[in-house]
Amino acid sequence: YIECALLTERNVDAKILIQLNGANDFCLVSNDQMKADFDEEDQSIKLSIPSQYFLTGRYGLYEFDRPEKANLGGFINYEVQYNKSEILTGYNGLVDLGIFKDYWFLKNSMLYNSEANAEKTVRIGTSLDIDFPDKLTKLTLGDTTTVSNPFFNSVRLAGVSWGTNYLERPGFVYWNTPQLQGTARLPSTVELYMNGVKIYNQKVSPGDYVLQTGSQVNYTGNAQIVVEDVLGNRSVRTLPILINNKLLRKGLSEYSISLGKLRYNYYTDSNDYRDFLANLYYRRGLRETTSLGANISYTQDLQNTGITWTQGLPYFVVLDTLVLNSNSNDGSKFLYGLSLSKEFSRISVGISSKYAEDNFRYVGDDPLQDNAVPKFENFAYITFSAVPFFQNINMSYAEQTYYKNSANSFGGEKVFNIGFNRLIGNNLSLGLGYFQRFGEVKDNGGILSISYNFDIRNKVYLNYATDNNNASVQYVHDSGSQVGLDYALGANRRQDENIASVNVVAKTRAGDLSLQHYQYEHESDSTIGYSGAIAFLDGQVNFTKSINNAFALVKVGNYSDIDVLSALNRAEKTNKKGYAFVHDIVPYVKYDIGFDENQLPIEEKYDASSKPLTTLNQRGYVVDFPIQHTFMLTLQPQDMNGANFKPGSELHLANGDVYPITTDGSVTLYGITAGTHKMSVLYGDNATCSFDLNITEKEAKESSSQPMRIVCK
Repeated sequence: YIECALLTERNVDAKILIQLNGANDFCLVSNDQMKADFDEEDQSIKLSIPSQYFLTGRYGLYEFDRPEKANLGGFINYEVQYNKSEILTGYNGLVDLGIFKDYWFLKNSMLYNSEANAEKTVRIGTSLDIDFPDKLTKLTLGDTTTVSNPFFNSVRLAGVSWGTNYLERPGFVYWNTPQLQGTARLPSTVELYMNGVKIYNQKVSPGDYVLQTGSQVNYTGNAQIVVEDVLGNRSVRTLPILINNKLLRKGLSEYSISLGKLRYNYYTDSNDYRDFLANLYYRRGLRETTSLGANISYTQDLQNTGITWTQGLPYFVVLDTLVLNSNSNDGSKFLYGLSLSKEFSRISVGISSKYAEDNFRYVGDDPLQDNAVPKFENFAYITFSAVPFFQNINMSYAEQTYYKNSANSFGGEKVFNIGFNRLIGNNLSLGLGYFQRFGEVKDNGGILSISYNFDIRNKVYLNYATDNNNASVQYVHDSGSQVGLDYALGANRRQDENIASVNVVAKTRAGDLSLQHYQYEHESDSTIGYSGAIAFLDGQVNFTKSINNAFALVKVGNYSDIDVLSALNRAEKTNKKGYAFVHDIVPYVKYDIGFDENQLPIEEKYDASSKPLTTLNQRGYVVDFPIQHTFMLTLQPQDMNGANFKPGSELHLANGDVYPITTDGSVTLYGITAGTHKMSVLYGDNATCSFDLNITEKEAKESSSQPMRIVCK
């Protein structure tokens, strides 16, 4: 028998072993399957344990980082522009106000346009979001949109909406991914190859293992699992796998419920609310290769009902089907959709087709506008990769046909495209394409595109289209940082007219100043703009760039000029008050927020120099790193009779530090902070006494010349 804890540390499942009677923390390691040998030379026990006794190691589980509660704060995003041209001269502005705390977020957006015919100031939207991070859902009250799904594009409404928000979480894998299982007798490395390309590896412990590859794998084809142990032994297993983000994970549901009034023309009218809308969407992964969904949209005059079925078929084919009904005063009309796609090692091919009956309509289409639904929509594509010389070749065909009636003015269109693009060396890229239109508008032409990278910051682009002999050349400089100067200089020829263009963006910590100018032969068009934000958090104010992601107020004691780090990269320096704002923190992703501890005086004390932070979008968080000033303290502990303790006696601190008492009865402590400390003295034959010491930094400095006398009771 040996201690069960030693086996647990080595990933052995101690629960299935026989335990010693009266001492359950010892496990039997000698039976007909396990072997235990005592090595007298190095005084060790060597065990031979079959793999079934090891715990199954699970790597890359479908976990997600839970966002933290936001601190009370807010921000104002603002953007102003002034435009002057021969056709239009005016200015406009956009303002977003956000207030947040914990898991709620209140937002209001306003737009001003000096040249608007009706409302010059328009309220774009007002909403209150409440996140439920453990359930991966969100509730929205006010102006919002329905979730985009396979049935139709999202529509705007004012009311209430609740549902899953998987798409907002970049690290959450909602589609089916394979579980790669196996057994390792020794510590090993597992590598996954897809179509000959290594895309994943993981170190595993002895025993059975299950690899959840997560979002790193989104391929279809033949997979090879290569296992190599620490002794160099290799095993290879080949199997076909199908992974497609159209297929939900087995047992996972996606849903959304929306109730409210449809909104139209939200950029020009603050209150264009019309029909009542009820929308219900639900989709579930029934199996690894089967996902089924349904959608119901209801308004008084028009209702849509539909189902969608996504199926993985043999030979890595993915089938998508759609049936959608439109019910109105025009009767019951149907739309049918079908698509097939297949991935080969170097070829991707797909085809899709939709057919709609005459007068089919979508809920949310503005009845005051022409929203004719095509009778047929067909699309087909094929892509070749790793082709000699050409590298990548793309071909596609698309067509739309409409019913001929007085209700719509759309004509049919058929377009064929073929092209290739390839790299020439490390800096030059070449693309060449050809298109042919067969519909009511007949046309054809070629497109040439060339780009050259002088370095990572400077590039030049050249484009030429035979259609109307359009050509352009543009030189682009990218500063590659949040603060700097970006610009693009261009020369263009469109429809026999020469055009010069200049685009400049001056980026600062407080915002971005932009300038655009287009000089035509007989006129010009100029725009100047500025965008930025004001952030409020923990009683502090910061002028910064527009807030599109989360941000944090990082405090490092009262120290200035300390580098603050975000994801191990320097983000900012603390100001005179010892804090800094860190912006552009991507939501739902775990960041390490910290500071450079090497820039602090050596006598300073802190609990941690880095903290993990997972945020919600456009929220603010306070990350505090308290810094304590430490000092040296000399004590003269004495017993109840006023006598010094003998040399060699030990002074113990509450944190476990031990200091010996010297020959003169004094003891010097290091790294002490102001406040109350519990201490004890170990003396004689394990006798102890204790005392509480309340010390200030001033008293500690005085103790360097005269030790502080303390009575130990």
